[in-house]
Parts: sequence; C-alpha cells; structure tokens
Amino acid sequence: MSATLFWKVSNQDHVNQRLKRNLDHILKFKPELAKLFEGTKDKVEHFLNLFFPSLETIGYVANLSLEDKSFQKINLSLRIPAHPEFSDYLDVHSSFAVIGYWNMTTNSPWFTPEKIMITHNDDEPTEYEHEIECSYQRLDGDKFPDRNIPNVLNRQLANDLPKISVLTSERLENWNSFLQFKRRLIRQKTVGLRYIAYDYDHKNSQLRLLVTAQDAAYLEKARRGFLRQNLQLFDLNISVNDWTFALPELDNDKKTPKSSLELGQITRGKKVLEFISFTNLSSNQRQIMQEAEFPFQQAAYAWLRVDISEDWKNKLDSIDTESNDEETLFNNQEVLNGFIKNIPDQGFISFSLVGDWALIKRQERSIRNLKQNENCYSPYLSSYLFDITQAKEPLHINEVDYWYNEQLNEAQQSAVKKMLSAPDLCLIQGPPGTGKTTVIAEAILQFAKEGQTVLLASQAHDAIDNALSRIKNKPELRAIRLAKESRGRSKITDDGKQFAGEQALARHYDALAEDLDLRFLKPLRDKKSIIDKLKLWVDQAEFLSLDIQNAEKKLLSIKEDGIQHAELLKFEQQKFDEESQQYDETLRLKQELVQLRDFLSQKGPAPLSAQLPQETHALAEILFSMIEAKVNIPFSWNDFKFNPASQMLILNALFDIWFQIEGNLEQIDNDIQRLDQAGVGGLISIETQLKIQSLNQEISLLADQMEIDDSDEIVGIWRRKRRELSELKQCSDGLTHPCYKLFIDAERFTRVNDANELSQSLIIRIEVFKRIKKELGETLERVLIGLNKRIDRLTSSEPNDKTLRQMKSQVEALREQYQLQLNLCRTLKDKQLESLQLQNFNQEFDFQSAIDATKQHIKNLEDECNILTDRNSDWLPLFEQWQAILKEKDQASQDWELLQEIYPANCNLVAISCNEREQTLTDAGLDGFDVVIIDEVSKATPLELLLPLMRARKAILVGDHRQLPPLFQESQDASNTFEDMVNEEIEEGATDTLLTKENFKRYEKMVTASLFKELFEKAPESLRERLTVQFRMHPQIMKMINYFYEGQLVCGNPDKDRQHFVTLKSKYNDLVTSDNHLLWIDTSYDEKGMACLDEERSTNPTEAKLIAHALVNINEQMKKAGFNAKDSKGKQKVGVVSFYQAQCRVIREAIKSVNHGSLKFDAIDVEINTVIRYQGKEKPIILISLVRNDGKEKTYRRSSNANVARFEFINVAMSRAQNLLMVFGARNMLEMRDVILPNMDTEGSSKKKIYQDIFNRLDREARVCSVKEFMQACTN
Repeated sequence: MSATLFWKVSNQDHVNQRLKRNLDHILKFKPELAKLFEGTKDKVEHFLNLFFPSLETIGYVANLSLEDKSFQKINLSLRIPAHPEFSDYLDVHSSFAVIGYWNMTTNSPWFTPEKIMITHNDDEPTEYEHEIECSYQRLDGDKFPDRNIPNVLNRQLANDLPKISVLTSERLENWNSFLQFKRRLIRQKTVGLRYIAYDYDHKNSQLRLLVTAQDAAYLEKARRGFLRQNLQLFDLNISVNDWTFALPELDNDKKTPKSSLELGQITRGKKVLEFISFTNLSSNQRQIMQEAEFPFQQAAYAWLRVDISEDWKNKLDSIDTESNDEETLFNNQEVLNGFIKNIPDQGFISFSLVGDWALIKRQERSIRNLKQNENCYSPYLSSYLFDITQAKEPLHINEVDYWYNEQLNEAQQSAVKKMLSAPDLCLIQGPPGTGKTTVIAEAILQFAKEGQTVLLASQAHDAIDNALSRIKNKPELRAIRLAKESRGRSKITDDGKQFAGEQALARHYDALAEDLDLRFLKPLRDKKSIIDKLKLWVDQAEFLSLDIQNAEKKLLSIKEDGIQHAELLKFEQQKFDEESQQYDETLRLKQELVQLRDFLSQKGPAPLSAQLPQETHALAEILFSMIEAKVNIPFSWNDFKFNPASQMLILNALFDIWFQIEGNLEQIDNDIQRLDQAGVGGLISIETQLKIQSLNQEISLLADQMEIDDSDEIVGIWRRKRRELSELKQCSDGLTHPCYKLFIDAERFTRVNDANELSQSLIIRIEVFKRIKKELGETLERVLIGLNKRIDRLTSSEPNDKTLRQMKSQVEALREQYQLQLNLCRTLKDKQLESLQLQNFNQEFDFQSAIDATKQHIKNLEDECNILTDRNSDWLPLFEQWQAILKEKDQASQDWELLQEIYPANCNLVAISCNEREQTLTDAGLDGFDVVIIDEVSKATPLELLLPLMRARKAILVGDHRQLPPLFQESQDASNTFEDMVNEEIEEGATDTLLTKENFKRYEKMVTASLFKELFEKAPESLRERLTVQFRMHPQIMKMINYFYEGQLVCGNPDKDRQHFVTLKSKYNDLVTSDNHLLWIDTSYDEKGMACLDEERSTNPTEAKLIAHALVNINEQMKKAGFNAKDSKGKQKVGVVSFYQAQCRVIREAIKSVNHGSLKFDAIDVEINTVIRYQGKEKPIILISLVRNDGKEKTYRRSSNANVARFEFINVAMSRAQNLLMVFGARNMLEMRDVILPNMDTEGSSKKKIYQDIFNRLDREARVCSVKEFMQACTN
C-alpha cells in the first residue's frame, strides 16, 4: 500500500484569511485561473481540494524551518510539478506551492496549509527538495489520520529533508545580537531636549528652538553632546516623558512618533545656546508650562541654534525674495509651507540615530517572521540569502520579444533578460552612469507585461523616485509610491510625487486613456485622418495637375508669340541698322569735308583718313610746281594721282612744305640783299662783320696804349687781336636759315663763294613762289566755295528707333514672361515630385496614374473604415465616453476618494523605502509580490534588505559595492559609518562606550556592503550582470573613475557634445579650455605658500574661498554663453560636493562674501550638498571640496581608512560630473595612501596606491594647478 499525506485546514481564522489573500492576489494577476473557480463559494477550499489530488502523485517537499525544532514542528513546502489541475493555466516555468507546517508532537501527523504561492516548475527536485510519491487525503474537523494507512509524514522523511537554512539561522542570530547592541548604543549615546517653540532664521539657514531642561548645566551638557552629531526633531511620542527625554524600555511603551524633521548640526560657540529668563517667554509659552505637568522647579530656558539640512538649505535658498511675480510668490510659499509642516509644534531634539528606534523594532520583527516563516513570501530565501550557490539557476535565459526602450545596449539587455529568467535571485552591478536605473525601468515593464507584481525598494528615497520617473507610462503598469504619511511622505521627491496618492491614479488614467485611444479609437481616427489626408492630396494633386497643364499651355503660347515678335524685331533691326549706317556715312563724309575745309582754311588739322574730292587735286598740282624752284618734294605727281588713299597725306605734306616756304619768303628776300651787297666775293655774315668792327676798335685802342706802355703783355694782346682779325677777313659765311634745307641743292647755301650768282638763283625761285602763292590762293578760294556747297548739300535726319525700342520691349517682356512661366512650370513639377513622394510614389511614376491609384486606395480605406465602424458600432460610443471620463481634469481626484482603500492593492508596482513600516503594505492590502527589485543595494545594510526580500518570491539586487557604503545612522556626512563612530570614540578617549574595535569587528558585516559584494563575487554568470558602458561622463572624467574599476568602464557616447563653456587661464597656463574637462586644484598650500590646514569640525576656508571665486567666474562666463532663467535652456546646473556638512555651510558663507551677500546667481543654478545626498544625481559641472589637510608631507604615514582616502566616496563625488570636474583637495593627503580595492571579477581585495596613479596621469596631462595659479585664473 502506498503512503498518504494527510492534510487539514487550519481552525485559526487569521491563517485562513492569509490563504484567501494569497489566492485572491494570484487570481488578480493571473486571471486565466479564474475559470477553475467559477460557481464556487469557498475558493480556498476548492483550490486545496484541487491541489491535493486523491490519486498517487509525485511531489517535492522542502524543510523551510530556520530553527531545528523538528521535535515540535517543521515548516514544509510542497510542490507538485506539472500539476494536472493547473498546468494548462500556468506557463511552463510556473507551478503552485503550498506552504504550511507539520506538527511533530503527534504520532499521526498531518500537514496544515498556511500559504499559497507561485513557484518554479522544475521536473526534478532541487538540492533543497525531497521527492515523495503518495496520495493525499483531507481530514475534516476533529478527525485524525488513520494509523492503518502508511503516513508519508514520518520520522524518516523528517531526517531526510535537507536542512537548508542552518547558515541563515546562524547569521540571523548575529543580526539579532547586532540589533540589541544598537538599541543599547542608542540608549547610551542619546541626549534629548524638550522644545516648546521655534522660529526660522533665513539669513543663517538655522532653526531656533526654545529648549528647556531642569537647569542650565543640563542644557550646556546637551549642547556639548550634540556637537558633531546630525540632529533631528521628533514629536512628543518619541519619549515616555513629555518633558524629560527618555526612550521606552519596551516596544509598546510609547506610540510611534508621528512626525519628525531631519536637521544638520550645531555650530561651536556661545551664540549657539542663548539663555533667557522665564519672564522673557511669551504668554503662550508660559501658558504651555502652566497647563502641562511641568516637572522642573529651577527650569532653564534657552534658544538653541541648529543648522537645517543641506537639502532644505538648497530648497529655501531657491526662494526669490525680491520678486513680485505671482507665480514666484506662490512657489515661494509652497516651499516654506513644505518646510514648516514638517516641524512638530512641540517636541524633542535629539540625535538622528534615535530615528532608528522604531526601525530596530521593525527589523527585529522581520527576523522573527523569517525564523517562523511568517509573512515571508520567498519560501527558499533562507537557503540562498547567505549562500548564492543555493540559488536556483535558470534552465535558459529568456529572450525578449519587445523592448519598451529600444536604446538599451547589449549589456543592459542581457541584464534585463537575466532579471526575467532568474528563479530566485539576480544581481546587477551598475557603476556610475551605466544606466542601471534604465535597466530597472525596463525590467519592471517586462515583469508587468508578464502579469507579475513588483516591489521596488531602496535605502534612499531619491533612488526609488528616480527609478520610478524613468518608467514609461504604460496601461499594463499600475504603479504607486507608498510611504508613511507623516514622515516618509515628506521624503518623497518631486520625481516620486506623481506616483503617490491620487497622482498615481491620475497617471494610470493617462496611460489607460492613451492605450484606449491607441487600440480602439486611434485606428479608426487614423483611417479617417488618412482618408481625409488622401482626399486632400487628391484634391491638391488634381488642382496641381490642372495648374501644370494650364501653365505648360501658357508657356507654349508665350513661346510662339515670342518667336513671331523676334522675327519682326529682326526685320526692324535690320532696317534701322541700314538707315543708321547711311546716316553715319553721311555724317562721316560731311565731317571729313568740314575737316578738309578747316584744314584748307588753316583752322584745323588735316583729316588724314579722308578721301580728297577731285577739285582739290588742282591744289596739289600747284604745290607740286614747287619743284620748279628746286624744292625737295618726296612725292611725285604720279604718287598722288594713282594712290587715292594717300592723297590726303601727300596734300598735307605739300602744304607743310609750302607753309615753310611761304613763311620764309621775307628771309629769302633779306638774304638776296645780303648777297647783292657781297658782290662776287664770299658772303660775310652780319655777326662776322660786327666782330671785325669790334676787333678793329680793340686793336686801335691797344696801339694807343703801347705808345704809353710797351710792355710785353700789351704787345702780346695786340698781336693776338690782329691775328684773329686776319683770320675773320679770310673766311666766307653761308646762308644758314633752316628754310634752305627744303631745297634739293641745300648744300649750295651752306658756303657762299659767289654771292652774286646765288642771289640771281634765289630771285628766280622767289618768282616761282610768288606765282604759286597767287595761283594757290585763287584755286583755294574756288575749292572752298565748292566744298561749302557740298557740305550744305549733305543733310539727313537721324533714324527714329521708337518702333525698334517698342519691339525690343515687347520681345523682352515676352522673354521675361516665358522665364517666369518656365519657373512656374518647374515649381509645379517640383511640387508634383514632392506630391508623389508624399504618397511614396516613385519620381518617374505618372502623376495622373498616381492620382487614380490613390483614389482607389481611398475607396478601399473607406470600405475598411465602414466595416470597422459597423463592427464596433456598439463599443465606440462607450470607448469615447470612457476616454473622455479618464481625461476629465478632476476625475482621478474624485475617484481617489472612492478607490484609495482598494487601489494600492490592485497595483502591480509598489515602491517603498527599505526602512518603510511593514504596516504600510498591509494597510494598503498588499502582501506578497512576485519580484522585489532593490536599488542602491550597496547603501543598505543586510537588515534593511530583509523586509523587502521577504515580500517577494524572487529578488533582484541592483547596486555597486564600489560606491557609498551603508551609514550607521541616517546622515549627510561621510563620517557616519560605524567605523567612523568607533574611531571618533577612540580619538576622544571614551572608556565607557559600546563603540569599540571589538564590537566593530563583530558587527562589521552588518554595517557594510559586504553581503552584496559576497553574493556578486560568488554568483554564477547566469545570475549576475555587470554594466560597464557609461553614458554620463566625458571620457577624460571617466578615466579618473576607471581607476576604481580596473579600467573596465567604456564611454558609450564619446562623440556627444559635452561643452562646459568654461575657460580659465592663469598668467602662463590654460587651466580649463573647451578641450579640457578635468582640473585638480592642489590645496596643500595657499597663495602665500602656507599649508591650507583643515579647521575645526572638518572645514577648510581656503577651499571654500576658491570654490566661491570659481562660481562667480563661471557665472559670468555662463551669462556670456546665454544661460539665464528666462532663456529656454535655463541656468547652467552646477554641483558643489563635500564630504562634510559643516564645509557646505562654510562654502555658503564664502559665496555670500564674494557675491554681494547672496547665494543666487544670474546664470548658474548651484546645489551645495554632501556626497551622501549626491549619489544618483548628475550635473554638467561639479566642484568637489575634499577638505582634509594635516599639513604634513605626502610621505607621512596615514590611515587608509580616513574619510578623505575612502575611495567609495571620492568615486561617487567625481562620477557626478558630466562635462567638467574640478577637484579642490590637498595632494599631500592622498598621493601616497594605500587603498584597499575589492577585486572586480574574483573574491578578495588588494592594496593599491590608486591616488598616486591618478596624480601621475594628471601630471602628464598638466591637469594639476596650485592655489595661486587658480586664483590668478579666476580673477583675470
């Protein structure tokens, strides 16, 4: 006989209610199962009857007990693979599991179901499952198993079941121990003061609290205790006493605080605590103490000043107090109201660590639930929570058939596929800028598409909200952001508010309306729109076709008209040209005759190109007669007679000769007279005669003088003069006038030997010349009269070109018309091509054929549209009405009033912080989820991960253990890790303290990211993915970050425009240019060469001053680049990051000192915050203040655990920059430090001088400058 598994329904209502909730949840998200429950009254009972078959069946059981209490009971999980009742309704990878307990105190045990869930569907048992083959029998009421039937629940089975959670159980004991330690620590360290009033000092960004205590000494003690601590306001519920701060001894001693506000720190100095007397209190304040049970007899009162948090400083600094704009005033009031409403009117101020008091209770409850398998929806969590090798690997990696985000790279797609495929656990490491949030957003949509519910959690509120904001709004996704109303809601960022409350419903309505439109209304509307567009196209095309025809017809007409007018113009032009030619010829002839007349009249030059009239030949003939007088004429009569073209030249030359002769006739007559006087002898010139006469006179005078003085000198002169006279008388002169050169025998006149003979010859020639002159004058007179008559006869009118011009104008007009018409035709043809392309026709396609084809397409579409309209005639009005309702402005708000109790339970994406109260989920009707995705997991402690991990069947951990580690308490400083607090206690010499090295070593794994690191290092590739392609940083900045990632990061968009618009030039160097995106300002020494030591409370005024000057300079450059609030691109975003909140305050003060007392800038939007608050953010420009500088040499041995050397913090700070990174830090503090860097792909870590490598690279690239050089650049 085969064995039997007996089962019985619990008699406890809360167990049956849980089963009902489990089943309702499954049916809600897997509606295909609903067919199995049609007509059933009790769905749980029906399900259990189906799940436990009566026939013998193979099943797999697992021991889920975290504590080995097998002598009492065993928490048991039962899975039946390929269940005959359910396999047709579930996907091949899923099956049902029923979880319950097996009571070991009876000899006839049975199985009591307590939970129903969906799990994997492996055919073979896993390592933590044991195979059983049995039948199943239900026990009703008080019935017990029949002892005659073999019971499968026996001691042998109990011994055979693998104890999969032993390691988890040990770890949980350590967790409990740690929570007890933390509770004791809070009690030991906590100091609190009661306050009865407050006001806000906007100028100093401080909250003033009116505090009271038993005496002034207690107030002063509290002030000292508050130093270097992040403080927080709590309402009165935090303390068991309304006046003296005292935490409850037991969990239920006091109600949970309803409201609180995280603050900053107090500053040192006497003004922090200003004592006042009771009489100076207001009447309302005195009344509070009179009405309440005020316990202090000698009470002291004082105003305590506390800095507000950096987040609130940034928000409140954005208030524009000078603007009168109505919208700006409204926004200002919104910010102020948001701040004020978070401040309890009365309460206590204490360490922010006190805020963990309630969290400790929740974490203890989670551990207890996990041990008892209560409220844990991951039945096998205990098996793989600390041992990733126990997590089930997928049989294969599922492919994705549709990506919501098509821009995912290969690694991101691989990460999403592994997230979808992992049965139990998947780990994603996302270094800065690699898009892990994008991966989360895609995975959530993929899970929603598969009908799975997702819990999104993170230690940080902004990380949750950032991930939510990246998710596309799809109808299959119903997302809601949950947080405790009084405290958590205030921490929901602007990105997350659209998913909270009625905004979540409104967002879902938007998605539904859009989907309704896309699936039902838009197709018909699109078809109608396409038809309308096609009809419009056809109408326009037909008009265009007609326009083209008319245009081409008109073009042809203009062309023909133009040809006709061109022929007429040609004829008219020819006629005009002939008339013009004749007119020009007449003018030319007349001009030549006039010039000839003027020439003959000696009034003008000779027209050398003119043709001589016949009557002028007589003049030439007369002039040729000069030959008779032996005048040298270079031409002959025949030359003149037979060369008409040269006649004018010859005549002109003859006249030239004649005019020379005629002009010298008087000279010739005078020379004849001289010749006559000379007689037969030679001719002596007048000059010679005068010279002879002068010499005779001189000789006579010298003779007279010699009678008186017969000296040799006088005698010598007398003899020379006589000799000269004799020579003159013996020589003969000639006729030297140039006119004699005109004669053929010109040499005859140069030396006259016989003057009488020459005189006779000249007389004969003179007679010839006189005859020529007489004949020439008479003939010239006749010729001139004839020329004048001819000139008078040569008259003609200028040709009229009016007709020609008119015809030219007509032809030109026709040509312009033709060109315009041709351009019009071309434009219309271009429109025709555009029109064809608009309908995806080929350019060569016939236009009319395209019109006809489109008309047919319109007809087909109209037929389809009519069919679609007829088919949906009953639904379309409903769809349209539904869409209109969804789009109503206040519809979501109105519906929320009705749906707020049930809507969260029907959401398939719920986002909470890791530290959210469990009650927040249960109050919303939410129990288990299919998947939990925990973002920024490295910032959460293992205890913080426990609550969300227990809420889902499958977990996905996303983070980066090379970024910020968990903080021991919620704080803005980088110095609030558990190790930091221990070191501070040791430095201060505290003896009575729990913060010891021993306790740190004991609980180290509870306060570090070691769990994620351990899981990721040991996980198989199918369960993990590392993203290495980053898109945020310029490659120069990425190289800095890559030192922390063994060079594995690559830039996915190196060609992206990353202009930063900043230029800084010192006297000799370019510090920042458009090509430089990184600069390290070494603050080891100031401008005077003195060490820039950090000061009290981790501040560095020198770095603050440098940053302030840099911001002023950057603001001026951004103004020139066009950045401002009114421009579309707005102000340039600039981030200022420090590890210490106190330094943020010093930076603010430095900005005010150089910026006219203001923190606002015209062109840059500056956010000043600690690195803790900057994780997950990014800015185009980042300035980092590292603060610490002990003034010692770089070779001085320093701890590798110091904040300034902690690579996780520097990694996060530097990786916030997109386009420009400027680091202000003392080189001597970092360069020689050892960094303990975890290995990327293997277990363990190694000690490296990372910063030395960084500085070596910066030196090579000249990216390090001194304080002095930087100040020069800022003030240039």
